[in-house]
Amino acid sequence: MPLRPLIATLSVTAALSVAAFAGVSPMPTPNLAFAQATSAAEIAPPPPLAAENSYLTNTETATFRGTIADFRAFGEENPVTDFVAVTDSIPPIVNITVLSGTWPEVGAVRRVDLEGGYHVHERVLENSANRFAYQLWDITAPSGRVVDHIMGSFDYTQTGDQVRVEWNYNIKPNLFLARPAIRRYLRRDFGPFMEAGLTGQVAAYQR
Repeated sequence: MPLRPLIATLSVTAALSVAAFAGVSPMPTPNLAFAQATSAAEIAPPPPLAAENSYLTNTETATFRGTIADFRAFGEENPVTDFVAVTDSIPPIVNITVLSGTWPEVGAVRRVDLEGGYHVHERVLENSANRFAYQLWDITAPSGRVVDHIMGSFDYTQTGDQVRVEWNYNIKPNLFLARPAIRRYLRRDFGPFMEAGLTGQVAAYQR
């Protein structure tokens, strides 16, 4: 499932709501227009990936009957974002623009525009038969102040006629004090959001 506006796109929106993590009133988010890059050369380079223990992680899994190839092909036309409900803390995507490479080939970069005039950049880290991994950075929403980057992956395991898909979503804070609040957010907000998207997509595939 080389996942067009899907995986990372979702992940993006989660990072954007870090302002609500601490359980306090989020900062107002005026509808501002940010300057937007039109090529990868115009954006800041992605931060280096970090050691595993630097991230705060949420994992959701689902199992279904079928093959990895068929499910990923289904996901091309029916991305995870089709099966989740946008909330106040997870703003909708309004546009996606590929800035370099051919999506979803490794190294391709795209900009994901979100409601409110914000954006995030995303690149493909890996796209193999059993794995799709991506990185998100340059988050312009207020929440981006406490997020260094996000690294996510979809991993697929075939056992007989059953496939297990595992979605890992990893946030690297750039502020140590933000870790408890981000951890709560992953557990209470984005975790259920991920679960609904993944189980909804699997149910649609099996219909």
